[in-house]
Amino acid sequence: MTISIEDIMKLTKSSAHAAMAMTYLARQSELGLVQARQVAAQLGIPTDSALKILQALARHDLIRSQLGRAGGYQLESQPDDISLLQIVEAIDGPIHAQIPLHDTCEQLTGCMGILKIAFEETTRIIRAELNRTTLSCLVNEHHHQALQAS
Repeated sequence: MTISIEDIMKLTKSSAHAAMAMTYLARQSELGLVQARQVAAQLGIPTDSALKILQALARHDLIRSQLGRAGGYQLESQPDDISLLQIVEAIDGPIHAQIPLHDTCEQLTGCMGILKIAFEETTRIIRAELNRTTLSCLVNEHHHQALQAS
């Protein structure tokens, strides 16, 4: 049986879409407000899905929203001040390790403590890396890849 990072940390496709949406909003910041349908088109997802993601990001004060015909979304802070950890946790909730085994498994009782420590350390490392990675890093990486492709 293979255990994936998604199984351990419960990261979702929505958090990846949120990171891509934030990257898009950062690149569009000079143009002002961006409508949800534009974000949806950029991500290749339905507008309703983009709206749910954008609303969650707004609830966590990562973006601001303006209602109305000329409304839309834009970053609340500078890209250097927004971490990937903030984006992921806005969508998926706090990241913490979950041992994908039952705590009551008598055969593994002795190694449960070791597993717990290992998973906690893994969580600490992942959280630190996600916190260190800013939205600017994502924007610049995308820009770097675009330059390499041309």
